[in-house]
Amino acid sequence: MIDLLKPYKTISIIGMDKNVGKTTLLNHLIAGFAADGQSLALTSIGRDGEDTDLVTSTPKPRIYVPVGAIVATAEGLLPQCDITLEVQAVTAHATPLGRIVMVRALSAGYVQLAGPSIVAQMADIIQNMPTTDKVIIDGAISRKTFANPAIAQSAVLCTGATLSPNMDEVAAKTRHAVDILTLPKAHEATDNILMEGAVTEGKIKHLITSGTNLQGKVVVADDPTKILITAATYEKLHIKGATLAVKSPLNLVAVAINPFSPRGGHFPPQDFLSKMQAALPLPVFDILEANHV
Repeated sequence: MIDLLKPYKTISIIGMDKNVGKTTLLNHLIAGFAADGQSLALTSIGRDGEDTDLVTSTPKPRIYVPVGAIVATAEGLLPQCDITLEVQAVTAHATPLGRIVMVRALSAGYVQLAGPSIVAQMADIIQNMPTTDKVIIDGAISRKTFANPAIAQSAVLCTGATLSPNMDEVAAKTRHAVDILTLPKAHEATDNILMEGAVTEGKIKHLITSGTNLQGKVVVADDPTKILITAATYEKLHIKGATLAVKSPLNLVAVAINPFSPRGGHFPPQDFLSKMQAALPLPVFDILEANHV
C-alpha cells in the first residue's frame, strides 16, 4: 500500500464503521512513509489516539509518530501527547477541546489527534501546514466528505467484520461503498440531471417515482461523498435506465480490511481477504496479515 500511495501528497483514511482498523492503517502508513524517508503531517476529523474508545469502551491502538512529524490537533489534547513538541502555529479554528494547533515532534512518541469538523477549516489547515512530503487525514465514521477531491488527492477505505457477522454482507456493503466512491466524472450534456448538495434517499426515490423518463439519463452529484443512498435505491435507479456520475471524482486507491470485531467473533483472515479481493475492483489489503493483490 505504501507504494500505491507514494505519488500522492494528501491521503484520507475513510472508515465504514467503528473498529474497522483505521488507526491500525494510520500507524502502518506513518511507519512505512517514515521508513521511506518521507516527512509527515497528520490531522484528524474526529478524536483519535486514545487507548480506549470513548464511545464503545473497547481497546484501541495508539498513534505513534516519528521525530519531525507535524501534528495538527486540539490544544486540549497536547498534555495527552508524550512527545517533546515545538509549537509551529495556533489557528483560529476551534473545537470542543480547544483551538487547533500545529506542533512539530522533537521526539518520537504517542499523540492524540482532534482536528476540525468543517471541510473548509480542514482545507485551510492543510494549506497552511509546514511543508511535508505527506499529509494524512484520519477520518471518522460516515464522514466521507473529508475525502473529497478538494481536501485529499487520494483515499483508502477501511472496512471489516464489525459491519456484520456475515462475510457476504460485509462484502456487499463494501462493494456498494466502493461503487459510489469511484463514480466517474460526468460529461457535459444538456439532459444531465444535476443535484446540488447531498444526494439523499429521498431525492432519488422522488426522482424514480416522479414519472420522469430516466432512460439514458445521468444524475450528477458534486462529488461521491455527497451521495447517501442505499444499494437497493442505487439498483432501482439503474433499473430505470439512469446512471450516476460526479463533477469531481474521488481517487479511491485501495481498501483495507479488518477480519476481527470487538463485538465478538471474527472471520478467518485468509478467507475474508479472498472474499473481499473477489468482490472489489481495487487492491485489498489486510494490514496485519500483510497480504494483498
